[in-house]
Amino acid sequence: MEPIDKLKQITAWDIEPVLTEDDLNELLAVAAIEDADGLTPVNEEWTPTYDLNTAAAQAWLIKAGRAAAMVDTPEAGMVTSKVFDNCGAMARIYAGKRSASVSIS
Repeated sequence: MEPIDKLKQITAWDIEPVLTEDDLNELLAVAAIEDADGLTPVNEEWTPTYDLNTAAAQAWLIKAGRAAAMVDTPEAGMVTSKVFDNCGAMARIYAGKRSASVSIS
């Protein structure tokens, strides 16, 4: 499975508040990490490698921000404060799973 597809799954990207593919691609770019050979994303031979937990945490924060801007309406069928709370909870879950890296010089 491609990283973008995995990120779509773990962020419920197409459920309100939605994320776009551009959003997800930007998040992957920010979450790019050193590959198994020690190459960084700036290296032409880098194998695309991502910390999906970092990308997911940021995605859920974006969704929380979008939920905060939503207005409850009787026909909406959802309570935006609960959506906001749930998005924040998901962001905390994925933030707790982030990969740690240490540079030793």
